[in-house]
Amino acid sequence: MYRFLISWGLIACVTTAQATPPILINSSNFTLTQDDGLVGDATVTVGSGELISAVNVSTESGFFRTQLLADGTDWLNYWHFEGGNLLEHGDGSSVAPGTYEFNWYNDYNIDFSIEFVFELTSLEAGQLLGSTTQTQFQNQNFQFQSLSNQVRTMAGSFSGGNNAMGLVSLTPPPRTADGEYAPISLVSYEEPSVEQVSYQSGIGSPLGSRGQRTSSLTRSGWGGWMQGYGIGGSADGHQGVSGFDYGGGGTQLGLFRHIDAHTMVGFFGAYGYQNVSTDAGSEANVNSGMLGLFLHRNDHEGNYYTLAGNASYDDYDTSRTGGITGNYDGVQTGTYLERGLTRDLGVLTVQPNVALQYLWVHQDDHVESGGTSIDDVDAHSLRSMVGANFYGNRHVHGPLGWRWTPNSRASWMHEYLDPTTSVTGVQGGSSFATQGLDLGRDWALLGVGLQGDRNAALSLYANYDLQVNDRQRFHTGSGGVVWTH
Repeated sequence: MYRFLISWGLIACVTTAQATPPILINSSNFTLTQDDGLVGDATVTVGSGELISAVNVSTESGFFRTQLLADGTDWLNYWHFEGGNLLEHGDGSSVAPGTYEFNWYNDYNIDFSIEFVFELTSLEAGQLLGSTTQTQFQNQNFQFQSLSNQVRTMAGSFSGGNNAMGLVSLTPPPRTADGEYAPISLVSYEEPSVEQVSYQSGIGSPLGSRGQRTSSLTRSGWGGWMQGYGIGGSADGHQGVSGFDYGGGGTQLGLFRHIDAHTMVGFFGAYGYQNVSTDAGSEANVNSGMLGLFLHRNDHEGNYYTLAGNASYDDYDTSRTGGITGNYDGVQTGTYLERGLTRDLGVLTVQPNVALQYLWVHQDDHVESGGTSIDDVDAHSLRSMVGANFYGNRHVHGPLGWRWTPNSRASWMHEYLDPTTSVTGVQGGSSFATQGLDLGRDWALLGVGLQGDRNAALSLYANYDLQVNDRQRFHTGSGGVVWTH
C-alpha cells in the first residue's frame, strides 16, 4: 500500500510538471532564478526591432545545463562552478527576432540566475547612421587636404621652375671705348628658360638661386592629375555608442590651367567607396561620386590663396543583426579656403598656412526591412586647420633623369560645431532618438611624401597621412601622377 501511494504521488508530480506552461521570457520579463525551479522550460520571444545581445548565466553549481534553440539555431553549454554568456557557445553573438525554446537543468540545489539582455535595434540603426555621417566628414576632409597638397605642389612646380622667367644679378661685362656695355647673348644649356638681366639697379638674385624667382610664364595648355588612395582605421566606442572599423578607397582626378602668371584654376572629381563596421555587428557601405572646382592665387611675395568647393552624391547600403537591411541616398557639399606663405630657408622651403572648411551631409529618410523608419538626417561641420608644409630643397637624382624630393606636413584641426550626429525615427509606433559616435573636436594631421620629377611635363608622387586623436586613428596612403602640356 505504501509503495502504491508513492508511485501515484510521483506520477501526479510529473503530470503536474508537464501540464505547467513554460515561463514566458520577453523584453518585459527577462530573468530566471532558483525560484523558477531546478529544471524548467521557457518560451523566449524577441520582438520586431529587438535583439538579445547576451544571455548571462550566473551559478556556482558543479553541473548546470542551459540551451536556447529554434529552427536552425542552437546555443548549448554545460557550466561547472562558474557562469558566462550562453551566446558565446552557439550559432551567433546575438539572437534575432523570433520565438525560441529555452531549457535548463541544475544538478545541485545551488542558487543561479539567468538574464536575457534585450536591446532595441532601432537605437543601433540610428547610431550606425550617425557614425557613418561622421566618417563622411573625415572623407571630405581628406579630399580637400589632398586637393590642397596637389594644388600647392603644382603651383610650386611651375613657378620658378622649368620654363620660368627669373631675375639674376650678374657682374656687368666690360664697357666699350664709347662707354657702352658690350653686347650679350641669351644662352640656354639645359632648360628652355629665359633669365632677365639687369646691370643698373642690382635687383635679382645670384645665378642659380630659386628663392627670388618671379612667377612662372603662363602655360597655354591644360594639365591634369590622377590619384589613387586607400584609407583604414578605427574609432573607440564612447558613452554607450559602439566603436567601429573604417576602410575605404577611391580615385581622384583633376584638370588645371594657369590663366596668368599668378592664377591657376581647375576642376576635380572623385569616386570613393567607404565601409563602416561597428562593434555591434552593423555595417554600412557607401559609394560616392564627387565633382568640384578650385582657384589658386599667388604673388611674388610668396603669399598664396586656395579656394575650393565640391558636391557629392552618395548611395548607402546598411545591414544589421537579424538580416535587417536598408538602402537610401544622400548628398553632401563642402567649401574650403586656405591662406599660406612660402619662405625659403636654405635647404628647406616652409609654408605656414591656415584653413577653414565647411561641410554639409544629408541622408534621405527611409524604412528598413525590419520596419524601423528613419527620418532624414542633416549634419554640419565647421573646422579650422593651422599648420605648415615642408619641402626639401636638396634632391636625390635617380635613374632615367628622375629627381626625387621629400616633403612633410603637420597641422592641428578643430571642430566648432556638434561632434555627433543626432538621428530620430519610429519603431513599432514609438519614437526614438539617438546619436552616432562622438569622434572628438581636435585632431593632429601628420603626413610625409616623396615627389619625383622627370621633366617639366611629368611628376610622380606618393604620400602617407595620419589623422589621430585619443578616440580615432585614420591612416591614408595615396599616390599619383601629374602631367602638363
